[in-house]
Amino acid sequence: MLIILKSFSDLILFFLGLRKTAIVSGNSMFPYLKEGDIVFFKKFEATNSSPKRGQIVIFKHPIKKKFLIKRIKLVNQNNIEVIGDNIEFSEDSNKFGLVSNEKIIGIVTSRITSPKLKNF
Repeated sequence: MLIILKSFSDLILFFLGLRKTAIVSGNSMFPYLKEGDIVFFKKFEATNSSPKRGQIVIFKHPIKKKFLIKRIKLVNQNNIEVIGDNIEFSEDSNKFGLVSNEKIIGIVTSRITSPKLKNF
């Protein structure tokens, strides 16, 4: 079983309540993230930090009532443009436009990936 955790400190921060987790659903971020992967993320607070190009974010879909996970392609003062790594299977800014910074839930800090976690 292969498990990749970018930062052991995220596991500690999770137990201290300073990181949250989400399970990846779908293939829009393949190959970096696969369905069933677990990601750790820190809560996004616009007053304490600003999103950066290349970061992976979890955000509220601007139109539908669901959450998405995508990579930041472009940042301006109040919005981000997001894109999936697997463009062919990604619902992203190419379809719904820019995402307000207010919709950002968190910034992904690390991941746990394993072929056996698909049904986790």
